[in-house]
Amino acid sequence: MFNNKIIGHDFQKGILKRAANENLVSHSYLFSGSDGIGKKLVANEFAKLINCKSRGSVDSANLDSAACVCGSCAKIDKGIHPDVIYVQFEGVKSIKVEQIREGVEERLFLKSFEGKFKVVIVDEAERMSNGAQNAFLKTLEEPPPNSVIILITSNPDSLLPTIRSRCQLVRFNTLAEELILEELKSRGDLSSEDAIVCSKLSNGSLGRALMMDSDLIGWRKELIQYLMHLKPDSAMSIIGLAEYMPLTSDPEDMERMTLAFEFISLWLRDLMLIKTDSDKKGITNVDLIESSMQIAEKWDLDNILDKMGALEKTRNDIYNMNANKQLSFENLFIRLAS
Repeated sequence: MFNNKIIGHDFQKGILKRAANENLVSHSYLFSGSDGIGKKLVANEFAKLINCKSRGSVDSANLDSAACVCGSCAKIDKGIHPDVIYVQFEGVKSIKVEQIREGVEERLFLKSFEGKFKVVIVDEAERMSNGAQNAFLKTLEEPPPNSVIILITSNPDSLLPTIRSRCQLVRFNTLAEELILEELKSRGDLSSEDAIVCSKLSNGSLGRALMMDSDLIGWRKELIQYLMHLKPDSAMSIIGLAEYMPLTSDPEDMERMTLAFEFISLWLRDLMLIKTDSDKKGITNVDLIESSMQIAEKWDLDNILDKMGALEKTRNDIYNMNANKQLSFENLFIRLAS
């Protein structure tokens, strides 16, 4: 009984389903894995599974939880179940002790209203400060009866070893590129070519893939094509491309700049793969493979590695040294064009 629309993670879903069916539900879990791969969706389905009013009926073993119409599952889907608590501190870099006590502990120790289990799902648990983690440790050591705590993180090493040791680890892997491509095609929001490129840019994260649209895929293509035709002695072209980049400190511009660095890095990696006659399946920018092969013929491996080094230096200068963005990009594009 798991929503069949959650793609992948069959092994992890099987572990959780078996724990529920055999009454071996742990009091605390640590869901670990990359962002956007479905950890929170699985946590939500697990909360539905252990509190489902239909579980144990004749047909429940084969029941898709999305089709379950019991009151408990319906409330959890709507986010209004009184015994399933979602904890997410948006816009907070570091979760403090007081926030954990008010958002988790005080609510966790309240008596259940209607569910068999009181479930607390803490998203981005890695943002808890050391003080908050230490305060939370006592709750993990002495949880109230019939309670389940699910910590979700993309960076388990940021959690204290004592926190990790008291949770049952469920490690989620990135999704296969083929699964993401199939899902993108089924949604029909992208052309077939854009869906293929998007699946390759996703890094195994469906959430990341769904954040990309045809405009972003097109912007990536324009950026790389511009770099392909850039001449080191064309100052106007270099300045023009630098001005084309997102240069403000606005969050949207900063996110777009991060993607620009990634897109350029992946393109240089494509050139490396072409140059070394590696498996062409690893190429990301499949819509630019012919023009990339022409570029790869002109550059040697040392030249490509030098450009990769220049890219990383520029990234470090902007993010860590507070360098002037436009001047940094101009210097980078001179290196990439030479």
